[in-house]
Amino acid sequence: MKITNKVLFVVFLTGLSIYLVFALNPEGAPRILLNLFTFAGIYGLSAIGLNVHFGWTGLLNFGHASFMGVGAYVTLLLMPHAAGREGEITSTGLPFIVALIIGILSAALFGLLLGLPAIRLRGDYLAIVTIAAAEIFRLLVRDLESITGGVYGIINYTENLQKYRPNFINSLSESSGFSPSQAWVCLVAWISILITVLFLKRLNSSPWGRALRAVREDEDAVRALGKNAVWLKLQSFMLGAGIAGLSGVLLAFNYGSLETTVFVPLLTFYVWAIMILGGVGTITGPIFGSIIFWVIISETDRLAFLLFENANGQQLAGVRFLLVGLLIMILMIFRPSGLLGKKEELLLDVK
Repeated sequence: MKITNKVLFVVFLTGLSIYLVFALNPEGAPRILLNLFTFAGIYGLSAIGLNVHFGWTGLLNFGHASFMGVGAYVTLLLMPHAAGREGEITSTGLPFIVALIIGILSAALFGLLLGLPAIRLRGDYLAIVTIAAAEIFRLLVRDLESITGGVYGIINYTENLQKYRPNFINSLSESSGFSPSQAWVCLVAWISILITVLFLKRLNSSPWGRALRAVREDEDAVRALGKNAVWLKLQSFMLGAGIAGLSGVLLAFNYGSLETTVFVPLLTFYVWAIMILGGVGTITGPIFGSIIFWVIISETDRLAFLLFENANGQQLAGVRFLLVGLLIMILMIFRPSGLLGKKEELLLDVK
């Protein structure tokens, strides 16, 4: 299949998915689509960061939620907020942009600190270490209530971003009936994706980007050419972690409150599913993969209810995930390399 035909197929499939949302929800379509595109933008951005790890460098990172969490918690704690059981208010703090930059850098630094002892591990050993690191981070955040708010979380921070909201969003929300605050988060997420994609495209075509791919394909050959493969892996780990940190901040602002239950292993596996669905090793693939993934997540609720009207909420949740898995399996059977991926990217033996 030529690349042009592949892109046309992906655009058609994405457009069809969006049309199905309109067709199945004729009255609340704008609100549902806004929610869908907000999550698709945030998770798609996170999947782009994961693609830097796995698609470019071959690093099996199963603790991506921890990088998102570090970025979110550092950013929010540096701004005015309320946290903990008593909702203790911190009225002073840094401006949003400054706090965001520090949060992204903190996520990248966490990637460096995690990578220094673990980056020499390969395959499933690195995966186990990253899963453990993500759980350690989540448990530490839960137990350090005096700093992070613990299980009671962080609240009253959304105004730090919403005060920059343009007036045209308020006008659109009044006529369309959707949330202006979520619309602003959605817009920021997609602007972040655009900037990140343009940045990564430049990096991908640079000698540094080619060196990362060489590390994934044959690390020994890279060493034989005099390149420091370990340092290249660390740089990749830091870059992908920083992008994940940005997506974690946006996820926190979309929810409106931040709790430890947000950054659980399921979040990482959602991001992995989106990356594989979009195409391993591609820059724009996770964007389309995220949209289609969230259409499937959104509309299987309705399908599960239609199939099992008498089921309770817990049973419907089980049926929903069964249907999500089935639909993704069907899509991957017909497109095993993902929507925009190449078959050889998945055939590489990541050791």
